[in-house]
Amino acid sequence: MAVFQVQGRKITVQARSLAQIFSVAMLLKELLALATPRAASLFPMASQPVAQPGCFQMRRLNACSRSGSIRLAQQQQQGRGEAIILANATQLTLHLYDHCPYCTRVELVLGWKGLSYRRLVYGYADVDGPTALTGKKVLPVLEWTDPSGKDHRMGESQDIIELLDASHGQEHCIISPPGRKREDVRAWQKKLRKVMHKLARPRLLLMPIADFATKADKQYQMDKYIARGFDYDSALAQTNQLLPRVSQLLADFEILILGNGSLNNVGWTWDDLHTLPSLRVLTCVRGLVWPPRVR
Repeated sequence: MAVFQVQGRKITVQARSLAQIFSVAMLLKELLALATPRAASLFPMASQPVAQPGCFQMRRLNACSRSGSIRLAQQQQQGRGEAIILANATQLTLHLYDHCPYCTRVELVLGWKGLSYRRLVYGYADVDGPTALTGKKVLPVLEWTDPSGKDHRMGESQDIIELLDASHGQEHCIISPPGRKREDVRAWQKKLRKVMHKLARPRLLLMPIADFATKADKQYQMDKYIARGFDYDSALAQTNQLLPRVSQLLADFEILILGNGSLNNVGWTWDDLHTLPSLRVLTCVRGLVWPPRVR
């Protein structure tokens, strides 16, 4: 939460991150500048810290403008500040893991928006590379250069997605409505998560992606999940029992698709961003039955 003092009045803003607080400050600055020449001094500009298509199935879809359904609060938080800088960026670079669902969400939006970007994929055992970006071994990170030559970085997939969607103004936002609304979709994905990892996790290590290009990368992933109780050998041994269960879940998913190329008939929403990465991961599993509309 942030409190702004504007012409003797306190304005309290709920925000999830420093990036959103900065965006609200920039919006207030612009609005006040319309009313008084003094306003520009109320919110001095501060520096903002903030970064190869997939080898499974990753489609880049043409972006289109969608009207309505974007809350004013979202416009206030995202429509200024970094969004303006990003709209004029000279280069976008996405630092990512190819198998990561959060990274896939960002790539989906980049594709839907028709934005060109450079991909930097890291080996999973590489700790120094991702940590050098934000201080943590966490991806994705979006990096860009503004017209003045200043470099910016932003982590957290949801923050990146909201920034990208607002980068050219609210009238060009494509994710509508904000938030995740459908409980039937959430219930379906909860069922899928109970079984999909036993099929996908061992097979992802065999995919020709930079994440697991070396023996060390594979071992790093295995050690991580073995420490959480995952048994790779047992998972592979259950393949024949799991394939029909996941195939049935894919059939159940088909009836949840209400739109043409999206889960909802209003266009792309967070429901799509939550489910498409799971479906993409499952394309590494041979023997699943994919209904036509799901494929």
